Amino acid sequence: MTTNSLTFEQALAKLATVHNSAERIAVMQIVASAQDPRGIEPMIRALSYNDAGLFEVVVSGLIAIGEPAVQPILDCIDAMDYGARYQAFRALVGVGDSRPRNSYAHWLKADIAPSVRRICVKGLGQFEDTLDLLLEALKDADWSVRYCAVLVLGQRQHQSGVRTTLEALKEDPERTVRLKLAQVLEAS
Repeated sequence: MTTNSLTFEQALAKLATVHNSAERIAVMQIVASAQDPRGIEPMIRALSYNDAGLFEVVVSGLIAIGEPAVQPILDCIDAMDYGARYQAFRALVGVGDSRPRNSYAHWLKADIAPSVRRICVKGLGQFEDTLDLLLEALKDADWSVRYCAVLVLGQRQHQSGVRTTLEALKEDPERTVRLKLAQVLEAS
């Protein structure tokens, strides 16, 4: 039986015996495309694999399942390595649910990986009451997190004090941040 002809149930069973990346991705595509909540657990497990192609399938699958995937992802996020945590947060941001808000705030401050902190900034950008956290992200040691915060805050220049705070970043040590800031301020 070819991978393409597997049913959802057969694909779930086959995931336990697949050992090469191409076949794992093909089987996971069947699981993800079914948008069946029974696929949530194996997709979350797959976030721990170091496979960029698989990540795209899994993140898209979790986003397609939507709200039912949020709590299971949140329940295991603390146990994930930073790469898996980044992919999990990508899925959560894509779903757009409000439950991850506190996790975004926590990991923005606690994670060692700039990629996780950046995706947390994007997640926090979905909520109107996160201005203080986003302003704090402008002080992050990593320029890419500050860059992301500039992008998110650029959409909030109508909120009190945001434009003034952004203008203060004209002295940011990273040229890329200063250039993006100039674009954001000019566009408003």
